[in-house]
Amino acid sequence: MPSGVLGQGSPSEGAPLLRAGPPGRPGPEGLQGGHNRGHGPGPRPLQPLPVHQGRGGEGGVHRDDHPDHLGERPHDGLRHGQGPPFDGGRPARRHAPGGGPGQGELAGGPGHPTRQVRDADGHGHGRGDVEEEGGEVKVNERYAYDPEEVSLKVGLEVHRQLSTGRKLFCSCGHVKEDGEVTFVRRLRPSQGELGEVDQAALFEAGKDLWMVYHSGPNSSCLVEADEEPPHDLDREALESAIMIASLFRSNVVDEVHVMRKIVIDGSNTTGFQRTMVVATGGSLKTSAGEVAVLSLTLEEDAARILEEKEGRRDFALDRLGIPLIEVSLAPVTAPPDMVEEVAAEVGRLLKSSGRVARGLGTVRQDINVSVMGGPVVEVKGVQRLDLVAKVVDYEAKRQLWLLELARRLVEEGVKEADLSCGPVDLTPSFSSTGCELIRGALRDGLSVYGLRAAGFAGHLGEEPYPNVRLGRELADMARFYKLGGLLHSDELPGYGVTEEEVAQVRRELKCAPRDAFILLVGEPDRVLPCLRSIAERLRQALSGPPAETRGPITDGSTRFVRPRPGAARMYPETDIPPIPIGEDDVRMALEKLPPPWDAQVRDLMQEHGLSRDQADRLLDSEHYDLFKKAVKSTKLAPTFLAAFLTETLVSLQREGLDTGKAGEELLMQLFEEVSSGRLAKEGAPEVLRQILSGKGRDIQEAIRALGLRAMSDEELTSLILATIEENEGLVKSKGQAAFGLLMGRVMAKARGRVDGAKVSAELKKNLRKALAKTEQ
Repeated sequence: MPSGVLGQGSPSEGAPLLRAGPPGRPGPEGLQGGHNRGHGPGPRPLQPLPVHQGRGGEGGVHRDDHPDHLGERPHDGLRHGQGPPFDGGRPARRHAPGGGPGQGELAGGPGHPTRQVRDADGHGHGRGDVEEEGGEVKVNERYAYDPEEVSLKVGLEVHRQLSTGRKLFCSCGHVKEDGEVTFVRRLRPSQGELGEVDQAALFEAGKDLWMVYHSGPNSSCLVEADEEPPHDLDREALESAIMIASLFRSNVVDEVHVMRKIVIDGSNTTGFQRTMVVATGGSLKTSAGEVAVLSLTLEEDAARILEEKEGRRDFALDRLGIPLIEVSLAPVTAPPDMVEEVAAEVGRLLKSSGRVARGLGTVRQDINVSVMGGPVVEVKGVQRLDLVAKVVDYEAKRQLWLLELARRLVEEGVKEADLSCGPVDLTPSFSSTGCELIRGALRDGLSVYGLRAAGFAGHLGEEPYPNVRLGRELADMARFYKLGGLLHSDELPGYGVTEEEVAQVRRELKCAPRDAFILLVGEPDRVLPCLRSIAERLRQALSGPPAETRGPITDGSTRFVRPRPGAARMYPETDIPPIPIGEDDVRMALEKLPPPWDAQVRDLMQEHGLSRDQADRLLDSEHYDLFKKAVKSTKLAPTFLAAFLTETLVSLQREGLDTGKAGEELLMQLFEEVSSGRLAKEGAPEVLRQILSGKGRDIQEAIRALGLRAMSDEELTSLILATIEENEGLVKSKGQAAFGLLMGRVMAKARGRVDGAKVSAELKKNLRKALAKTEQ
């Protein structure tokens, strides 16, 4: 392809361009390497970082079909088709004996109530699991470190669904349905091309889960079931990718090669995801300079998780195969809030194309973080933009603390050889315990095991920042093994475990004064592998944070999900030949580009009478498509709809309500109630608040509970006349100036049941009549 078709991604005059180093494999592998520090007066710009060259060799995933009781065969009912400078400003906190609220490592125990939270469309495991932990925890302080001094490196990968009419490799539509046809698979790891098995694949295989897939006739076919080869690539999706590439000033490739990327969590029936690089290079303008773009990739979205329970994980195939655009940025050194700004700029540019889907579940950010040249940690599936800065800040603090902890442990003489002790059965020592947790487990026939952590006394519970402590890291391992959590010596005695029992455990585990210990309760076939994993994690603690994949929590902290996959997890797709992209393909795609962002904002202002700020926020909103639909199908003023979608929903979210539950269907029903006159505009926020807080199952129930049945014209007139009569003296003394006070008193009784403009008009009319009578 001739140069300059989409531009070479050259920076604008005078703007510092943040470029990547030597080319490397796009994606999460592109984070490690050296760093350059910025110099000069004023705010430091983002810093350029070289790209880590990936390692070779990793295993694949094989599938087992299971035709028995868990489901039908897939074709039945389916269609064809180092040591850092550590901030001393906040002293490390050691747990007092007995722990306390927020200190323990027990899931559901004191201070640790947890619940699984999924977005409105079930977006879940492997694609952005999000947990919510009780209590508001501030993790985004500004900031306990200098990003340059600690060599903070952050790489963003932004994924967004395209709003095409069909899936990437079949003609099925984008229809949400759980599906009635089910089939079952089990994915198992296999050797890769270099004879190695990926550790992440092995880790997932250790869960020993059956994957149950639910298929519906309108959203999936034999392609999603992997019972039929993929069809031709959706040309609209490719066209959209070319258009988006031009917005990032990227260079479109001459030929697209479809690759298979190993997926190890069951979210794809094949055990891999189809992906293809459409463009490379380019740049993104931000207020701090320009960030280099590594690549733009077109790929399949994953299946939508429905639930996970003992021995199985259920997915719906409606989302599997929907085309995604992935924008991979070169890693940068910057404060967390600036990283969030970069993510926001990517989102705005994608939305300006008019080719991406909107709404919760259509977008996610994968954030790769490292400090002090250490390993890369990938936080996968950050769906909310306002969590990006918090996640980056938390990860920087967590990794810095783990590096500092490693330095301390080494200084104290702790060696890997000291951590070779195996688990010990301590069940007899707790036969008469007063700890309800352990006593109940023993009644159920479970066992208590302990593990000595040589040299770790006092270190498991140290918490230099909220939710940053090694004990929490170890508890994540226990949760993976479905054990709920653990107890450790830094928080004991406590939870009903007495000082005498602690002394007995220390004797049986042969603990020296500087040693800590860990207790786990459960079935031996779960507890013993878990303790071996915990022992390995303790050994890793001597080196600092390990490379791993983590998931975001709603307070901005993160939790362990699995080890990071290897770097060579892609191999060619043998079912799809290379797809050439000619000059005509590029030209025709560019002809369909919409106007620039500012022009789109002006069009919104002129068409709907919106202010510039309102139009800008609406165009950037995940609810823009819903706005357009509501304008067409209701009688509501565009200004009301825009304010509700960009202001009211934000206000409710700031109250702590999960506005992700307010999907398009619910909001359209709410707008229709207002449009029909059955609910006043002023009552709409109250009704939605009632539903989101769990006090109403639907709109009608919320209206009844709030007493917001629409007020009839007769009721309104009666209320106004009564109010004027009750305030006769005020009306006589103030005349028309009494209107404001009367309006407030009427609205105190009518708010939410009748439109304020209607009240105003009726009150003015009746006030004039009353004044006319007094003058006679």
